[in-house]
Amino acid sequence: MDFDRTSRLMVMMFMQYFMQGAWGMTMSLVLSTHGMASNIGTASALLGLSTILSPLFVGMVADRFFASQKIMAILHLINAAVMLFVPHLIETHNTTMTLSTIFLVGLLYNPTGVLANSISFKHINGEKFFPIVRVFGTFGFIAAGILIGQMGYSDNTVTWYIASATSSALGVYCFTLPSTPPGAKGRALNLRDLLCLDALVLFRDRNFSILMLSMFVLMIPKTAFGAYIAVYLQTLGFDNAATMIQVGTAGEVVFMFLLSFVLLKTGFKATLMMGATCWVVRMLFFAYAAVDANKIFILVGLVLHGLCWDFFFTVADIYVARKARPEIKAQAQSVRFIVANGVGAMFASVICGPVFNRTVTLQGAQALPQWEHFWIYSAIFAAIASGFLFTFFKDDLSRAKTLSAVKVVEP
Repeated sequence: MDFDRTSRLMVMMFMQYFMQGAWGMTMSLVLSTHGMASNIGTASALLGLSTILSPLFVGMVADRFFASQKIMAILHLINAAVMLFVPHLIETHNTTMTLSTIFLVGLLYNPTGVLANSISFKHINGEKFFPIVRVFGTFGFIAAGILIGQMGYSDNTVTWYIASATSSALGVYCFTLPSTPPGAKGRALNLRDLLCLDALVLFRDRNFSILMLSMFVLMIPKTAFGAYIAVYLQTLGFDNAATMIQVGTAGEVVFMFLLSFVLLKTGFKATLMMGATCWVVRMLFFAYAAVDANKIFILVGLVLHGLCWDFFFTVADIYVARKARPEIKAQAQSVRFIVANGVGAMFASVICGPVFNRTVTLQGAQALPQWEHFWIYSAIFAAIASGFLFTFFKDDLSRAKTLSAVKVVEP
């Protein structure tokens, strides 16, 4: 492992997810505090739509025309300027412009997550070192949550100014990252490239398609958690929602360090199943916490975030990186991102938004029995995704191949 190169990727991941945590972690609580609770589902859906529209095209550009780190830098610098407008729009209750600007933020931010993964996989051995690099993104998310929570900004629009400043700094820093030139530079451009069909061909692979479909359904409980956990924690009486969420993010750090060992020992399917089934368990814990005075259930549910995220979504990133040819790796990561954070998130928001608005109709402690039903619905969808994955997914990237790949010496 090249320590200098890897350390720079770690800093990139830290800043990438610090920035996301600053604006995304408590977005629902900020909107709710400013009288826009009914628009939380719409905002999540628009973020999902933005993920469909931009990452695949940006991935194609990174694969063929421009160095990935330069594209990432420009996107972050533009986004830094856009986010400066959000606080004023929220505070003046300009719903249309608020949602439109959040949509634009998503258009600019989502491709950078894809590029961060693509750059990392280009310069390190994915199975062995990506979890170590990626965990610094978790550190960044934790740092953002603690900063915002301890300063009392969990429901304040100042979070968007923090995100803007971080995005600006990260944009400049991206220019210093290891050079990641386009893998297919020089090839003639055709309609197939413009439509990114090379990466979409991955869906011909049975196991790839099964994994993507399972992820698509699992986005329902994930979106329920991401969009509404801050509001739920406040209902339970936790005033420091952003800090409380870090209980789960801290657990992600522990499980991320265990991920390489578990993946190499058990293979892709077993690791993915651990992550998928933990989504069922944590949704049930949240449901029980709503009607039980013992808050241990909410704490355990938050801690399980590490297993839920690392053992499913991060492993899916590694699986996709192994599946894709070198010349379409950025596009392949975009496909994974679009299935989950794009189409999946938009579909999940269409489900979660109306379910929340119809189920949780009361305020304060009186709403807790209604929250129980909300989380049970999420647990049911998680169980469907887990059952489908268990029944149909085969680990075609064998343990032997995985162990062999770890022995590859990176240049």
